[in-house]
This record gives sequence, structure tokens and C-alpha cells, in this order.
Amino acid sequence: MFFSNLLLRGVRMTQAFRALSANAQGINEHLAFMEPTSKKIRVEFAGETIASSSRVLIMHETNHQPVYYFPFSDVRMELLETSIRSTH
Repeated sequence: MFFSNLLLRGVRMTQAFRALSANAQGINEHLAFMEPTSKKIRVEFAGETIASSSRVLIMHETNHQPVYYFPFSDVRMELLETSIRSTH
């Protein structure tokens, strides 16, 4: 299953606590882990629903805000544009 990512801003979560509860492994001080959410998550832009899913994963990473990852099948890809930006 492939996932697209949409950044969730403004979410406050104690990443260290979440990492410990998920038994996350890291390198030195850096931790990264993903977990499912039981919530249905919907993304809207300009009154249009871009994505809606109950199969979302949340990625938690040291020094970053949590990010939602949606299955491609739950994202209206025809409403998105290609970007030159990339992440790694």
C-alpha cells in the first residue's frame, strides 16, 4: 500500500512519550516511527475535499511535527499538482 503525505500543522504531542509507548528504535537522539490512527481524517482546501480516510498513518519524528500519510486510493489525486519539492 502506498501512502501520500500531507503535513499536519499545529498538533501538539509529546513525541518522546509516544516513541516510548511504541517501542521506537532510533539512531543516537533521532527517533522516527509510524502508527495508525482510529480517527477518520479529512483534508479540505478551498471548500473541496482533497482526502478522506480511516486508514491514515501518523509519522512521528524527532524535531518535526507529526505528519499524516494517506493511502493513495483515498486521495483525490486529480486535484493535486506536481511539485519540484521532494523530501527524504
